Amino acid sequence: RRWKAPAQCCAMSRLGRSWRRLLTLGLFGLCLDLEKPFSQPPVAVRDAEPTARRSNDEWFSFGNSVIIVGATAGEAYEVYANLQNHPEWSTMLSRVEVHNNARSSTWSLQALGFSLSWTADITRQVPSRLISWESTSGLKNAGVASFSPLMVKGSPSCSVAVQMSIRAPGFLRRLFQSRRLSALAASAIKKDLEGFRQVVLARATTSALVGDVAVKLAPLTNHTYKDGLGSCQVLVEGNGTIEIQVRGFGTSDSTKKLLEDCANAMGKLDDRQRCTAVVDLTKGVGCSPLAVPTIISFLQHNGGRITRTAVLGPRPLMALAQMISKLARQSGVAFFVDRAEADRWCAETDDEADQV
Repeated sequence: RRWKAPAQCCAMSRLGRSWRRLLTLGLFGLCLDLEKPFSQPPVAVRDAEPTARRSNDEWFSFGNSVIIVGATAGEAYEVYANLQNHPEWSTMLSRVEVHNNARSSTWSLQALGFSLSWTADITRQVPSRLISWESTSGLKNAGVASFSPLMVKGSPSCSVAVQMSIRAPGFLRRLFQSRRLSALAASAIKKDLEGFRQVVLARATTSALVGDVAVKLAPLTNHTYKDGLGSCQVLVEGNGTIEIQVRGFGTSDSTKKLLEDCANAMGKLDDRQRCTAVVDLTKGVGCSPLAVPTIISFLQHNGGRITRTAVLGPRPLMALAQMISKLARQSGVAFFVDRAEADRWCAETDDEADQV
């Protein structure tokens, strides 16, 4: 690694801090601009391919793309069209709520200490090809996501491109026209698309595993709940498999939403269906004491259907999980440091479970 003189390091540090301040100022300006009249964005949402026209200087446009090898354009489209799952791969989105008409939704974003929200309508939707949207209130934005089929070394693949426009306040117009800010925004889109690719490939792998029996089952729930301190994800499959993952600090609000979602999904299972659960705390740092009663209540009402629960994580969090399981009188709980070993234990037969 190349050595830098102390003066050079300090200069680079000051430059990084200045850009962080500019980004913070930009988000603050967007918050102030939410109540201004909405004008037509420059993104051509009716086009099959995303464009980056800047016919209106008030609009700041940026975008990026990613190639997904091993998944078709249709498979990528199906994942993207499920708007509620966008926080899974987005670094800033905390929640997406789809309204009853399925074409309108509310989006919540958290970044640099600011919380923004907006409602948006899908303006055009072509299955396996594109989805375009435009906000109707709140943060003024519009965009289009396009999906193009590819063939890479004989494997079905696709290209996914996302182009967005955000209306910049007049007093920050020069800032939003900066090439550096455009590069940072494009880099953020790229990072989200890389995460999206991982989600798509995971879904494609699951579909391939069940393809031998010509069954393609969607999970009963697969949602992520975020706030300023961390996030938690719950996945419940139709075969009774439950997976919960905690990142950062588990707050009482996120925990309550996650467990309500899990309980609702378990309610859709056949009454005779037994469940197994994997609780991954390896990326967690703690849990709010206010969340403990919620967890105990969930286990007392739904824990009887869960025959085996494997918990992974650092010792302090596993000790907390052990205490909660004892308070809730939840049986069949074991603790692991290796995920593969935890999965094997959960997959054992009931006869083997009785012997443990």
